[in-house]
Amino acid sequence: MRHRRNYVYFSVLITIGCAPSAVQRPVQPTPLPSSPNPVPSAASTWTINRLSGGISYQVSRTAAIESQSDSNPHREISTNATHEHITLDVVGDTIRFTAIMDTSSTTTQGTIGPVQPVQLPVQLSGLRIDSLTISADSSTERCNPVSSALSADLHNLLVGFPLQLSQGSGWRDSLELNTCQGMIPTTVHIARSYVVSGETIYQGLPVVVVQRRDSIHAHGEGAQQQHRVTLDASGTGNATYYLNPQNGFILRLNTEQNLDLAITASGKIHRFRERSTQNFGSVR
Repeated sequence: MRHRRNYVYFSVLITIGCAPSAVQRPVQPTPLPSSPNPVPSAASTWTINRLSGGISYQVSRTAAIESQSDSNPHREISTNATHEHITLDVVGDTIRFTAIMDTSSTTTQGTIGPVQPVQLPVQLSGLRIDSLTISADSSTERCNPVSSALSADLHNLLVGFPLQLSQGSGWRDSLELNTCQGMIPTTVHIARSYVVSGETIYQGLPVVVVQRRDSIHAHGEGAQQQHRVTLDASGTGNATYYLNPQNGFILRLNTEQNLDLAITASGKIHRFRERSTQNFGSVR
């Protein structure tokens, strides 16, 4: 029974770090160029031009989850690779977008069985004025982990950067995401703070490097394999953006999250610790 319970709990948690669990066309992750560090530059201020156009990303994700409750803690690892394309239509302060995830491949290491396939491609659309709004009819399912993952990616990538950036400057924002962790509807609150680090060269282009720090809290309630489950999570995150000031596109984004999670089922609380990373690299 303990093995069965662990299967249920870890099958919930693995999807938190690597939600796209579909396999339609296998994706071989493309090695991304290494992340350069900011270098001294004559420029200390940058004007960001927001242009219409399209950009594709190769996205790689890794989640490592450890049990903190059992006397013999064990570890589960999930890795995922997806290909996503985002099209932007910029008119004044309004950005209309369409995002498509057309391929995804997931592997797991540990006691969890195969992930469940879903239909691809998945498409979301919406607009950004002061905040990001995704159309309500973009997903036909009430709780779709793949749509949730694509939605989270959009909130990471379509950030409202100020049009004028200067080295050392900073700002804050916050967001509330209604996501799906496993098949559990979950609300995530994230407070984010940004600081401009400087300039570097990435893929032969000068880019502005922006660092982000996150404070994360989440709560979800639902069912997993006929088990009533409550999920609570809190932790921190960080991200590094490589922003092309010539067109406003993000050429690379690296993120990391460290979360403490508690899953309550049948009156018992089971605690876990998760470290997850995401790497978005633009592909031509």
